[in-house]
Amino acid sequence: MGRGIVSIILLLLFLAPGSECFAAVFLDEVGRKVEVQTPPQRIVSVAPSVTEALFAIGLAEKVVGVSSFCNYPPEALEKEKVGGYITPSLEKIVALRPDLVIGIAEGDLRTFVDKLAVLKVPVYITNPRNVLEAMTSIQKIGEVAFSAQPAQKIFREMQEKVREIQIRVQGRPWLRVLHILNFDPLLSAGKGTFVDDLIRLGGGRNVAENAQGRYPRFSLEEVLVQDPEVILLASMKSKDPLPEQRQRWARWKTITAVRQGRIYVLDSDLIHRPSPRIVDGLEQVARAIHPEAFETGFKGVRVPGVK
Repeated sequence: MGRGIVSIILLLLFLAPGSECFAAVFLDEVGRKVEVQTPPQRIVSVAPSVTEALFAIGLAEKVVGVSSFCNYPPEALEKEKVGGYITPSLEKIVALRPDLVIGIAEGDLRTFVDKLAVLKVPVYITNPRNVLEAMTSIQKIGEVAFSAQPAQKIFREMQEKVREIQIRVQGRPWLRVLHILNFDPLLSAGKGTFVDDLIRLGGGRNVAENAQGRYPRFSLEEVLVQDPEVILLASMKSKDPLPEQRQRWARWKTITAVRQGRIYVLDSDLIHRPSPRIVDGLEQVARAIHPEAFETGFKGVRVPGVK
């Protein structure tokens, strides 16, 4: 069946005279068994990261519905909307007659899954918590959608990019990095978040790694004590005036990152979504922390303000 098919725990073939049918059983990322009766032809995605993965794998034509937050690639905007990823509309999903729904481990998951189960709609739940798991999750999405080979190709490409970035930052000083998710109140990203993992992989030390909670609140006094050497601004609010926030920090010249002009506005979708583009987010983070490591021989996305 191929090396990449790691989540299929059972494959049963039932053959009868003059007919063919089968059932494939997968183990999703929260430990549920998901039975898919036929290779899915009508897929509903209820998360931006899942939508990006499906399109990257080459399944755009089979995607019949997406969440209201699915904005990439641009073609995803043309798909039917089924509501938010935490509270999707079951009525809209059912109306699309999907043979596979792929969601994330957020919101009232049990109710969502149970109601679709009554209607015999298989639901696969993803639950990546770091960059490696995001890559593996894309593999598994490909498997449950019966497109294992293109998903495996994406995995290898992402793996290679992560490896190259890590080689470039290896041996360089671990700079203190502060990620700002929101300015008022001041929120950061702590341990257990994708941002924390990206900072570590990019050769930095997250100053919020020991704070309580995944998205801890900071006071300005705490920031002054931590004295970050790099500040990354990336809000999950699409209309947040991040360039203006950059200017707000200008008055705090005692902070090393401010004094040295090392405040960068990053693309929030690249660093908060466990999609194929998260390795581009890693590149943005690594370039911000160690721009000198990317002076020659590396082609990829550029961070505004980073040479």
